[in-house]
Amino acid sequence: IGVATWGIVNNKDELVKAEGSFPASYHLEDPPPGRAALDPNHSHFILVDDGTNEQFGKEIKLRAELEKRISEHKTRASTQAPGSSSVSIPVVLLALQGGPGTLETVYQGVSNNTPAVIVEGSGGAADIIAYGFNHSPEDLVAVEGHVGKKEIVGHVDKQLQEELRAKLAAEFGGNDPKKLDKWTMWVVESIKKKQLLSIFEIDSRESAKNIDVAMLRALLRANKDDYQHQLKLALAWNRSDIAETDIFTADRRWKQGELVELMYSAILEDKVNFVKLFLENGISLKDFLTVRRLQKLYSEIPQSGILFDMLQKQLRERTSTLTLKKSMRRPSTAKISVTMDDVGHVIQSLMGEIYVPLYERNPDRYSPDVEPTILCEDPTRELFLFCVLLNRQEMARLFWEEGKEGVAAALVASKLLKSMAQDDTELSEEMLGHADKFEELALGVLNECWGEDELRTQLLLVRELYFWGELTCLRIAISGHHLNFIAHSACQALLNNIWMGKMALDTSMIRLFTCIFIPPLVPALIYFREDQKEEETLIEPLGAGSHNESISPARRPVVARTRTTAGMIVDDIPEGQELNKSMEMVVVHSGGSGFINRRQAPPVPHRDLGEEEEEYEAPLTEEGELDFRSSGKKIGLLTRFYLFYDAPITTFMHNVLSYILFLCLYSVVILTEFEQGVLSPIDYTLVVWIFTLICEEIRQLITTEARSVSGKLLEYVGDYWNLFDLANIVTFIVAFAFRFFDSTFTVARVLYNLNLMIFFFRLLHIFYISKEMGPKLIMIARMLKDLIFFIFILMIFILAYGVASQAILYPHETRGFLHVVRGILHKAYFHVYGELFLDELMNDGFTCQADDAIAMATDDQRCPSDVGTWLVPILLGLYMLVTNVLLLNLLIAMFGYTFEKVQENTDQIWKFQRYDLIKEYSDRPPLAPPVIIFSHIFLLFRAMIMGCCKKCAPGEHVMKVKLEEAERKQLILWEYLNSENYLQQTRREQSQETDERVRQTQEEVDELKELANEQDDRLTRLEEQMLKSTMALDSIVQSQVWIIKSLQQNNLAAKEPPPELELSPAEKAPRPALPSLTREPTTMNLGKRPKTQQKGRRRTLDGQPIQEIHQKARTSPYPCCDVQRCPVPDDKVPWEVPFSSYRPVNYTADCVLAGPAWADVDLMSMTQDERPFLMFNQMDTLSKGAVDRTSLIGTYKVDKKLPLNPKGRTGMVGRGLLGRFGPNHAADPVVTRWKRDNLGNKEVHSDTGRNVLEFVAIQRKDNSLWAIPGGMVEPGENLSMTLKNEFGEEALGKLEKTDQERKDMTRKLDKLFQQGKEVFKGYSDDPRNTDNAWIETTAINYHDEEGYLMQNFTLQAGDDAGAVRWQDVDGNAPLFASHQAILKHVAAIHKAHF
Repeated sequence: IGVATWGIVNNKDELVKAEGSFPASYHLEDPPPGRAALDPNHSHFILVDDGTNEQFGKEIKLRAELEKRISEHKTRASTQAPGSSSVSIPVVLLALQGGPGTLETVYQGVSNNTPAVIVEGSGGAADIIAYGFNHSPEDLVAVEGHVGKKEIVGHVDKQLQEELRAKLAAEFGGNDPKKLDKWTMWVVESIKKKQLLSIFEIDSRESAKNIDVAMLRALLRANKDDYQHQLKLALAWNRSDIAETDIFTADRRWKQGELVELMYSAILEDKVNFVKLFLENGISLKDFLTVRRLQKLYSEIPQSGILFDMLQKQLRERTSTLTLKKSMRRPSTAKISVTMDDVGHVIQSLMGEIYVPLYERNPDRYSPDVEPTILCEDPTRELFLFCVLLNRQEMARLFWEEGKEGVAAALVASKLLKSMAQDDTELSEEMLGHADKFEELALGVLNECWGEDELRTQLLLVRELYFWGELTCLRIAISGHHLNFIAHSACQALLNNIWMGKMALDTSMIRLFTCIFIPPLVPALIYFREDQKEEETLIEPLGAGSHNESISPARRPVVARTRTTAGMIVDDIPEGQELNKSMEMVVVHSGGSGFINRRQAPPVPHRDLGEEEEEYEAPLTEEGELDFRSSGKKIGLLTRFYLFYDAPITTFMHNVLSYILFLCLYSVVILTEFEQGVLSPIDYTLVVWIFTLICEEIRQLITTEARSVSGKLLEYVGDYWNLFDLANIVTFIVAFAFRFFDSTFTVARVLYNLNLMIFFFRLLHIFYISKEMGPKLIMIARMLKDLIFFIFILMIFILAYGVASQAILYPHETRGFLHVVRGILHKAYFHVYGELFLDELMNDGFTCQADDAIAMATDDQRCPSDVGTWLVPILLGLYMLVTNVLLLNLLIAMFGYTFEKVQENTDQIWKFQRYDLIKEYSDRPPLAPPVIIFSHIFLLFRAMIMGCCKKCAPGEHVMKVKLEEAERKQLILWEYLNSENYLQQTRREQSQETDERVRQTQEEVDELKELANEQDDRLTRLEEQMLKSTMALDSIVQSQVWIIKSLQQNNLAAKEPPPELELSPAEKAPRPALPSLTREPTTMNLGKRPKTQQKGRRRTLDGQPIQEIHQKARTSPYPCCDVQRCPVPDDKVPWEVPFSSYRPVNYTADCVLAGPAWADVDLMSMTQDERPFLMFNQMDTLSKGAVDRTSLIGTYKVDKKLPLNPKGRTGMVGRGLLGRFGPNHAADPVVTRWKRDNLGNKEVHSDTGRNVLEFVAIQRKDNSLWAIPGGMVEPGENLSMTLKNEFGEEALGKLEKTDQERKDMTRKLDKLFQQGKEVFKGYSDDPRNTDNAWIETTAINYHDEEGYLMQNFTLQAGDDAGAVRWQDVDGNAPLFASHQAILKHVAAIHKAHF
């Protein structure tokens, strides 16, 4: 919202309309003096009219009042979560450029304690305030009325005040002293409130993206002592990085409870990084999450999600009709009052009736009127479910990592998301993706556990989960249709163990069949797990390894041991010690029975070596309980028979044999002895058999895991094989009843036969156990679905052709509906299989009655009509073309696609499907029909007894293990540790990825930048102190001079002169002139203090502090050879510093010693007397071509007729690759243009927000580095000529052109090089430099602003260049010698990205 004065708005008449308009139309034009145009960056304006014209600043008071009123309101986040993060709307003043009105605005803002961000570098008032801020010292001053509270106050001395006054006069005009006084007062008073001011440099590289950080830091700075308010601001801003660095500092200790409400807001608003930060800084989820707070979280969820709709639906079902009517009249934004019972029902509706909500099992703890201090049993689980139900993947992943029981939690999350995806079509794809990720987590942890301990992993899969609906991991995976999880080796090994019972897994089918038919052979042929001498240890102590094996039994601590209900022996835990608060696990051994049972077994006494081995006794297991592990004991004879017949595989084989016998009896009945009203002994046997099958179906229905009657029915009919059983039973009952009546006897016979067919089809169920046949049944089932859809399509064509052909062949048919329907469907359907009925259709030799009246009266076959005999065959041809060619091939293609699709996942689908078969025969009584009736009678009596005793119903713990508390904690902790191992391994894999490494490198670079900036700030402050000290010393010196003069005037001066101070050699060395690589103020930064002056340090173009010594000129080896320089430390580089051990290497390249025209004679091979005199430090007219031996940086020394490098020692004498002794002058043309996109627009860099320059770069052949084209200035050649020649030869391939092409190129280069700007002139820190020869260069920038001039050139590498291209001007690109610094200066001139 822009607030402006109406009297200064340019073209304000356009905004005046009597009828009003929205949006308003306004044209931007350059305003005349005294006027201003509206800023188009605002979407709304408040225009203040006080009757004045062309007077600025009339809106300031209204704006301040408006800001004050706005700041009294709360943020939206806090209104959604009352009391959670009650933050007033933050107000920050952003000063950008501006005039005197901006000075007043800042003054009034800080007077009202409003923090301000001053954008330095934007010019105007902002730069003046920033100048005063940077040059004013600061102190910590106690705040009146607040004990222990201090604020930062700035001090403005008279000198700074005069400087500010001068700047104000220069910027805004200084004709009126009163205005100047007022402006100065505003600036001074604003600077005094230094704690409320923050300076933001707009010319920094990250300025575009960090303005929000600057504003937040300003707010934090203004609330420096209020950590709670600071944290609320950071939370509202969602900047956890600022909170971590600026608020959660090492000197800050948070009290218990200070972060509770902020944690609540972070969870509710899905701010994951803040939740991580709070957890890292001491907040405890156990103390944080009370039941009341959890209910509040569910009551304040967003109203746009599926969870809100489901909770509302549950609330309506819970409330009465009157309450429902009232709730329907409420507005849609009304919050619902949610109880944990409602949440439990929602979870149960998503998980299925098999899930028993925790809140239902513990109603007292989770009641709506529970005490506020009552804590949740497992807070991590509750928050994890909360995030999953809201589809907050990242937050849910965080709480999954924090919690335990990772496998179960991930499986539940995947199931919940899959169920919600069915109800929310918009987010279904996203939810399914999140579900797959959670399944991957569960699979990863399971795989880690399986690699650690296989038996313990199997126990993990069937352990009853108290916090997850009293289910097991295996059951949740089946419910969620997690194919990959069930196909894992751990689940399949568990299913194999359950399937085989106590028998050895490698028991062959031949042995099983032999023992089934000859039971006395069981002890001889069947081996059990106890016979295989398996490992003794079931669950080893954590950390057990080779180092424990060396401990002798005598030295092991003696502990008391107790046998658990799961058959393990657990070392007794000292009373009062909680297992889950210690990382040490109790030792669990396999000395128990190896079975799972709820009965408390007696303690196991220690037995001596000579004592007889204890015999294993068959447990009194209830239906569905598991007994598949080795007990390590000897098995008795009777126990072997019991375990053999109790195994699910034995039950399965008995039932298969029984079913085959049943089918044989049934076939005998309908083939031989089926008579009306007469029942043979086989018939009675068959009836009894069917009755036992009915009893078994009733047992299966009753023992389903669903709790309600409707749920049991739905679960029962959800199995297609149960539908077969129902069809069989109903058909047999109807057929049996019809058998005793004459009129229905034939129907009974037909139903008997159909019933037998269905019974035969039911036999396919047994093939599910086969790995080869099971997938084929799956394919058949999938293809049947395809066939049903195909039949619907086929029926359309059958009816279309059938009706048309029947009407044409036999018009006016009046013999009844069934006769007509038969005529329509009979021929049309069998046409599909190739039965064409052509003799009838064409009336060719077909016996029929030509008279229609006689045919209808006698019910004879009518002759087809004359039209039909030629028209219907045509229709038949088209019909056959569509059905037999098109549709049947479509069906084959559908079958082929289904086959390939199933074939890809055959193994997974079969492994998933076999669970139902194994579960069925694990639950089924060992006896097979018809003797299974005795088992049913036993189960009925047991159920009656248990019902009277109010015990749990049989089958409640189907394929489930209920562990004792110690074992449960052991297993949970072991699973948690494996989960941590999996997460660590995943993080390691992620850290090895290339993108991750790049990100980490970037973060390290940013940290180094921040560290460098901090060091820079420290040096700036130190230099400011040194400057003040220097000024103080100057004042003292002036005072001393005045004193000395006064003494001399009064003849009181000393007779002798003062003693001279002896200087060190380094101090005697003259200070050479600074190189022109130094960044100097240019026209680009006039009117504002350059950044180098602000920081108080002088810098080179590449941003580094000026160094008086060269670096690259001392690198080894020397270019194009293996010669190593003599090492020269930094402090020994100046010639004035003694270096007695200096032994420079003498090297001059062979190409130079060959004596080319561009090289001097070799002085190094001569004695001092033999050396000719070269005219150093002047134009050498004695040499051929008049060699320029003057230096661009001043006079250099000559020692023993050899010039000395003005920058000091290099570790090498001679000339190296350089031709001339002394300076070798070079010229570098920097040809630039703007980088443009496909539309011709200038490209803007995403980080700096500035346009990107391109320059012509060549790749040097000697070192493969990219560089600016250039070369040496030959004697007699001027600078401009060298620049053109070198650019043409290296970048345009001039030497390879024809004479005419060279002339054309020269003409174009003259046009390009008409205007150039010198960007550098001086010494070049080049690796080719030596003590006696060095390079000095001049760089000229030729800029093609529109890009038209360079369109006439084709870049072609030539001469010393291996390649040439247009390259971005960027500070990160490595370049040869000092070219990077030159380009930075070029970018600064054009205000481009670098």
